[in-house]
Amino acid sequence: MSTAEVLGDDLETGPRPRWWPNPIKELRARSAVNRRLAALDPETNYHEISRLVVGRVFADAFFNDALFTVAYWRQIAIRTIAPVLHQRGRGKTYETTKRVDDTLLFFGFLYRDGWQTGTGGATIDRLTAIHERFQIPPDDFRYTLSGLCFEAVRIPEILGCQVLSEGEARALFLFWREVGRRWGVEVPEDQGEFRAWMKHYEDTCYERTPEGPLLATAMGDDFCKRFFPGPLKWSGYTLLRCCADAHLLDTVGQPHPSAVSRKMVGLFLRAYAAFRRLLPASSGQQLLRQWNQEYGDALSPMIVGPEWARQITPEDRRHAKAGQCPFAAAKSALQAGGDA
Repeated sequence: MSTAEVLGDDLETGPRPRWWPNPIKELRARSAVNRRLAALDPETNYHEISRLVVGRVFADAFFNDALFTVAYWRQIAIRTIAPVLHQRGRGKTYETTKRVDDTLLFFGFLYRDGWQTGTGGATIDRLTAIHERFQIPPDDFRYTLSGLCFEAVRIPEILGCQVLSEGEARALFLFWREVGRRWGVEVPEDQGEFRAWMKHYEDTCYERTPEGPLLATAMGDDFCKRFFPGPLKWSGYTLLRCCADAHLLDTVGQPHPSAVSRKMVGLFLRAYAAFRRLLPASSGQQLLRQWNQEYGDALSPMIVGPEWARQITPEDRRHAKAGQCPFAAAKSALQAGGDA
């Protein structure tokens, strides 16, 4: 049996008929993931590598939610993003469980379908149409994209370990670069240039706002409610804070963890990554299924989102489908040589 046959359908969404698991088939499917990854070239197979890394190797909800929460704190730290998310205390960020589930479902659809397919392109067009109602400067959206490219690399760096190989990190960058371009967002060709731009944007645009700590606490509380309930809540916050640098923590009003805590979380992440390499998911179904608490068998990128957006379709996108940023026509720091 070939590796492709063992891998099968990489991201299932519907019910999985499985009255009794076949342990041999399960083991083959798991070991096939690493063999397939080793055979792929990140310069040309970056979509498949990204799909396998996120959908099979690190597919569990705990890892994805922790990564998303810290990445979301970084959005909150940008002085122009926090007020948009807050919306006078009525922002959908405060409906944290639904917002996290919907966002990670959209990410799952993009990992499954890519940017180059009709389904993936329609998902991107609908996301654009949903966001067009907000006046979001182009560089703020570019910054969001940079987090998708680099946060899975930066967090292990903060903790003193490595989770992704260089090839996998390269594949993630190329994948999200192409998604961004399909969206109409300008992204540099060079991986290092884009990461340097991200760091400059943080140095320039991080600012503690009245809304920031409220939003950060709402997101942290939701993560802890899922994985560290009740008296374990402090452990969940400690883990999240250890995954962030001092500049971010100060900006979103979170206390600094101790050096010992950061060391322990780093050891945990290193052990967790090694375990997931040895035992990846046997199928890609959980990447979507674990966030589908609301839509059931009707799950589709055409219905996911807040209630007010249910009627928005890909055809509602107003701007060009490539080469034009879908948001407010503000001066681009990227074009201006880094000046925000």
